Amino acid sequence: MIVSGRLFGGAVGCLVGFCLIAGMSVRHVQAQAPVPSELALKLSSETLETYQRGEIVVEPVPAADNPFDPDCIALDLEVTAPSGRTVQVPGFYYRPFSRKLQGNREELEPQGEGSWRVRWLATEAGRHALTAIVTRDGKVVSRGQTTIEVTAGKRHGLARVEPQGKRYFRLDDGTPLFLNGLCVCWHGQRGTYDYDDWLGAYRQAGINYMRLWMWPQAFGIEWDRDDRLHYRMDNAWRLDYVLAEAERSGVFVMLCFDYHGIFEVKPDYWNSNNFWPRHPYNAANGGPCATQNEFFTSEQAKQLYEKRLRYMVARWSAFPNVLAWEFFNEIDNEYAYVKHEDVVAWHGEMGRRLRSLDPYDHLISSSFTGGSERPDLYDLPEMDFAQYHSYNEQHPAQMMAQKTEKFFAKYHKPFFVSEYGTDWRGWKPDTDPHFRALHQAIWSGAFTGAAGTGMTWWWESIHTADLYSHWSALGAFLKDTGMGRGDLQPARFEAVEGAVTPFGVAAGDEAFIWLLDKACDWPNGAKEADPPAVAGAAVTLAGIGDGFWSVRWWDTLAGKPVAEREVSVVGGKVRLEPPAFRADVAGHLIKRD
Repeated sequence: MIVSGRLFGGAVGCLVGFCLIAGMSVRHVQAQAPVPSELALKLSSETLETYQRGEIVVEPVPAADNPFDPDCIALDLEVTAPSGRTVQVPGFYYRPFSRKLQGNREELEPQGEGSWRVRWLATEAGRHALTAIVTRDGKVVSRGQTTIEVTAGKRHGLARVEPQGKRYFRLDDGTPLFLNGLCVCWHGQRGTYDYDDWLGAYRQAGINYMRLWMWPQAFGIEWDRDDRLHYRMDNAWRLDYVLAEAERSGVFVMLCFDYHGIFEVKPDYWNSNNFWPRHPYNAANGGPCATQNEFFTSEQAKQLYEKRLRYMVARWSAFPNVLAWEFFNEIDNEYAYVKHEDVVAWHGEMGRRLRSLDPYDHLISSSFTGGSERPDLYDLPEMDFAQYHSYNEQHPAQMMAQKTEKFFAKYHKPFFVSEYGTDWRGWKPDTDPHFRALHQAIWSGAFTGAAGTGMTWWWESIHTADLYSHWSALGAFLKDTGMGRGDLQPARFEAVEGAVTPFGVAAGDEAFIWLLDKACDWPNGAKEADPPAVAGAAVTLAGIGDGFWSVRWWDTLAGKPVAEREVSVVGGKVRLEPPAFRADVAGHLIKRD
């Protein structure tokens, strides 16, 4: 039967005589019944372009007691590319749903029977040979083959670490990817309809990144007492929907698998987030873990988790807009229950297992609270980039510059502030009525060597207040520039004239600078609606190529250029004088000869 979109079966073992058919009914199957030997592969399209997600329905897959346990039954697709390269893509059990709004609440209804599917992403053009293989109880029981022609398209590919400077991300074709976005981790009662609204706004604003949590209230598939190896198909369908809409909107997604609250036993500040008593791995619920720390040390728990990893990779790795997998949000919040050394060892081991499962090598990371900087986690080769969460910190631009410099010096990996807020306890517009802290957190990332903007929290309030102009203005400023190129380094300023703080990144033939009025450096001047204009400020930028340069100055609130000038660089230095500005001003420099 289906309860809240979850498929219930019997024991975890695979019983030939009893099979769940599409999660709706149980029927007897004669143990001597012949097992189908041929599989049909029904492709979503006769042709695909490179980096276009294809969906393959595979049937008839023999029934089994638990379609989520690969030890019981597993579907895999072996793909041989024109180059001769072979990859294995795991398949997954799928259940269709339809959605509707009942009042102001989303309701999902199962639609028909379930099916077995493979989602595949071709990374090269030409004819590909596809072989579907079903194993049951470790034995191959069915096979099927087909071919498909893949044409070269205009899609840019998957996110990678930029290999030259290792500060930024780029796509497979070399296109730089600077992240301009925010956290949008879960929905409210309206479910996926919330994301319809939010992603529509992001598309218009040019926002290209968001972060999602697979947590109990939204997209989690294995978090409650009865979920162990019986994943929630309703939440999986919701995640399908949101990832597809994000892809259509040009938005990359960092997908967080778990968060600290799964280990907590006491209600927190919000009188919630204490999910360990309900967790399916808790021994009190029949799981393998007598304590929270055994989540990280128990071999049985690791095996269960790896099976969930396989399912998540099978279902979502073919979305080319998946920027990265994030194992945990702020795991150190629960260090009263778990040991740091076991957490680190687990991340290394699970990182290796995830890499072995993921045919597309998506980036991997994890996160701590802002007060916890622990080099042994981000030092792991399995962690592709570092993160920091910032709340209740003054002077967000200076924080961004300091943390970026510190983390990059430690790890030589991309870094960004993946959560930002003026207060962890809630949206506090009274402390930032003109949203200067929010603006400075967003804009400063582009001028400090970070891989993205400061990723703001409190997304519902941001949407209600329609604050997207701060992102759209930055997107307009960065459009058609080299932001994210491999040779950009934090800029060097030899002189500063006036009460401004300069930030910037520069290469030999391109530079980006941003000047912040010290009187408006939040919380300075936070309540002042119309600060005095800054006139007569200047900075001397050093370390760029000699010759003639153009400088275009931008109004950072309007997202429009306000002045353009020609300057001459001699001895690698140039004195830059912005027009009069209020609060902050940005400049883009390009070498002309």
